Amino acid sequence: MLNKRPVWVEMQGKALGLAIEIFDPEGKNIDDTGAPGELVCTRPHPSLPLGFWGDEGDEKYRKAYFDMYPGVWRQSDFAVRNPKTKGYIVLGRSDGVLNPSGIRFGSAEIYSVVEQFRQLIDDSLCVGQRRPEDQDERVLLFLKMRPGHQLTDDLLARIRAAIRKSLSARHIPSYIFQVDDIPYTINNKKIEIAVKQIVSGSTLKPSGTVANPESLQLYYKYRHLEQLPGSSPTHIKARL
Repeated sequence: MLNKRPVWVEMQGKALGLAIEIFDPEGKNIDDTGAPGELVCTRPHPSLPLGFWGDEGDEKYRKAYFDMYPGVWRQSDFAVRNPKTKGYIVLGRSDGVLNPSGIRFGSAEIYSVVEQFRQLIDDSLCVGQRRPEDQDERVLLFLKMRPGHQLTDDLLARIRAAIRKSLSARHIPSYIFQVDDIPYTINNKKIEIAVKQIVSGSTLKPSGTVANPESLQLYYKYRHLEQLPGSSPTHIKARL
């Protein structure tokens, strides 16, 4: 029988043999609430690995997939189920979830708004920053402009207004900067975690999986935001 469900820009539904659910941090199913959470699979599935090579006692294996919810496979993806279409949207990796003032959301939500400005903006990277001295996490948005365009005050205002309208005022990044490049893996995936670690105070040695390792050097100066000229949450500098 043909599937006659409408097609949306999201995953249409669960794959056969997968007991997919969305869990909140306490392990409660929030599938039908429209709230984002952890993507889990509550029963064994066809692609479930038996273990990791050389992992005596399955310690690494269990920590990777079963540490948060004992006995339940956690995919380490932050996702949401659309309450209207019943489809699923992956918002990003769980370890890359943005959490300013207790409001959890994925970077994909910000990227979807930035996409409205694709004639001006070539690429974007959204990460959280929480240094040892910070009491809370803040959100930083980095924009790579298309040739011939700059991040002006007018464009900044338009981006913030678009995020407020599409999401909420609490989703607006604390800082927005123009950068020359966005780091990617050799598999063409944005590298959020490494940048998050860099702006939060860590010093990293790029691995062989980074396609453009020199781009990571661009982000070290943002670990000291207070020392950057004209940089503050109330007055976001277009370019440094």
